[in-house]
Amino acid sequence: MWMPLSFVLLFSTGFIAARFGTLDAEPFTLLLVRSLVVLPVLGAILLLRRQPRQWGRRQDRFAQSGIGMLLHGAYLGGVFAAVKAGLPAGLTALLVSLHPLITAALSLPMFGVRLGGRQWLGLALGAIGVCLVLGAGLLNDEAGESVDWPLIGLAWCLVALVGVSSSTLWQKRVGGRMGLVEGLIFQYLGAGGVFVVAASSVGSFAFDPTPRLLLTIAWLVIAISVGAIWLLMLMLERGEAHQVARTFFLVPPCAALMAWWLFDEQWSPLMVAGAALVVAGLALDRPQAVKSPVAPQVPR
Repeated sequence: MWMPLSFVLLFSTGFIAARFGTLDAEPFTLLLVRSLVVLPVLGAILLLRRQPRQWGRRQDRFAQSGIGMLLHGAYLGGVFAAVKAGLPAGLTALLVSLHPLITAALSLPMFGVRLGGRQWLGLALGAIGVCLVLGAGLLNDEAGESVDWPLIGLAWCLVALVGVSSSTLWQKRVGGRMGLVEGLIFQYLGAGGVFVVAASSVGSFAFDPTPRLLLTIAWLVIAISVGAIWLLMLMLERGEAHQVARTFFLVPPCAALMAWWLFDEQWSPLMVAGAALVVAGLALDRPQAVKSPVAPQVPR
């Protein structure tokens, strides 16, 4: 129980770090620096660990690099770019937390997971909740005026949603073929390439090393890059992909409370009601596996 709760708390702070960090740096540059800093940290952990190193086969290393492009590159890149574009951190957390619904739909052909009435109800509640939140926010706020949510921010949320959903399923299929630290090293190498290309094409390499930014990077490396991502990979190896994804239903309220406390992000009553429906839908979304994952395990 401690592992999912710890993951939720750490993971929720990532949206707060996105808000702080993008005040002094472009999102992809910030994430590139974070990747460059975390790689030596993982290397030191690998050297200090008294266990046989598990580098897997060549295709496993390529797979982990691809997962890193999706999980760290598309997901985190999308989240940070959305917040930089002006989307509230709490709303960003709510939108990208919908990935269990996508995971549920894709788990049927990949892992033989069947959805029952309870799960379909969860999917419906989640969809209705998102429509309420977006409708209430885009049409009117509490003062009855239009809210200027950038469409590019919503588009970046979609990129993040696709990235985290596909990486969750991919990691579940190939998980266990490499050590956790070894896999993370290749993930960050893959993500680093994404950030270089993204910063060159859609952003810039602007980086102002203020104390606030340096503290944000330190938190991203220690709490998110090592702590939260390590917990996520460990949970994916121990449980069904969809069961792991269900822990994300606690992320939106946790991130929204943090954003309200730190940034005074306000939600209208209708938006709160919609967010509650999303959380309820994610909590109801519990599929039953009818067969085990087909991915073979390579002997260690």
